Amino acid sequence: MAGLRFLTRAVAATLAVACSSSPSAQERTNEGELAALAPLRTQYSGVVMGFDIRPPETLIVSLDLQSYIDMDDDAVTAMQANTLRRWRSAWGAAHPHTHAVLHVRFIDFIGRRVAELSSRR
Repeated sequence: MAGLRFLTRAVAATLAVACSSSPSAQERTNEGELAALAPLRTQYSGVVMGFDIRPPETLIVSLDLQSYIDMDDDAVTAMQANTLRRWRSAWGAAHPHTHAVLHVRFIDFIGRRVAELSSRR
């Protein structure tokens, strides 16, 4: 009886470790894509606050709205184009030989859409 309890606990512990020890393939892909986008936070410091990836093929870019509004139009256009270019590159590297319409959605701190761009890959 004691042996059965020990065996049950050992199996439960093994399953718990096996299920939680490694990230899924999708999590690893998302981490790689986010790492490729990280330089944008430095380049647009004070404006770009963070990123999130949402299926299907959508990058969410969180902005500090006041800093975004204070940017001149050319700087906003350049930031949006640079973000879309980097997202296409990161997504393409993670999904070789795959085609999709990629989206970049810029949002403020409460989730309101500020701008959105799309591109075929």
